Amino acid sequence: MRRYVRNMRNVVLSIDVERDVPPSLNTWRGMEEGLPLLLDLLSKHEVPATFFVTGQAAEKFSKSIRKVSDEHEVGCHGYEHERFDKMGAKEQLRRIELATRILTEVTGQRILGFRAPNFRPNAHTFAALKRVGYLYDASNACYRIGPDPTRFGLVEIRNTWPSSFLRLPPGFSTRVLRLCLATLPLTVLDYHPWELVKITGVRFDCRFATGEVALRRLDQVLDYLRAKKVKFKLMREVASPSGVEIQPAMAKHVGQGSGA
Repeated sequence: MRRYVRNMRNVVLSIDVERDVPPSLNTWRGMEEGLPLLLDLLSKHEVPATFFVTGQAAEKFSKSIRKVSDEHEVGCHGYEHERFDKMGAKEQLRRIELATRILTEVTGQRILGFRAPNFRPNAHTFAALKRVGYLYDASNACYRIGPDPTRFGLVEIRNTWPSSFLRLPPGFSTRVLRLCLATLPLTVLDYHPWELVKITGVRFDCRFATGEVALRRLDQVLDYLRAKKVKFKLMREVASPSGVEIQPAMAKHVGQGSGA
């Protein structure tokens, strides 16, 4: 039987930080334009968030990621948004160690959580995470159940809705959220900085209502959740309610893989 985290009426806002709509685009407008807008919005609503950052994003935008880590949690999202379910065990371990080392050096904090790109891990992913010293995995979702990370001693935190949900008209999304708050022990929402810039030339679910519309709708949803007096939590708080040390930064096996 799986072990689930149960904290009634708590909400986690998770942010996946990567290049724009990978692998469709090779631009970084989400980091350059979207991330500052997102951080300002979170500050306005006093909402803490968990940012799953690729090692590549941390290398290219180290000052921005360091700023994120000052107010929010930083987790790992792979090195370059690669498909972990298509890699062997050794390559997964190498990439997780590499990305973890980069994130640790940039933030000065221990990296406790992981989300596989595209929500597609496998058993080798969880074995690598446990070896490197991770506390929890956030790679599964209520709408896409994958392998069980708890078999490897990791806490599992499932995503509730895909990021496009928060770009729907608030008249619809807030009704659904009201039901979630009434029935689910924990609501986990997902988002990307690139959703706050106008996206074109990709599949519909990644481009609809992006840019200014997305910013306005996210603002309205956060207003709604604040009015409902929900408790916004970091994932590390959900995974370890009694608290976990995030400094010093290095976990046991971090940095023992090969370079890029």
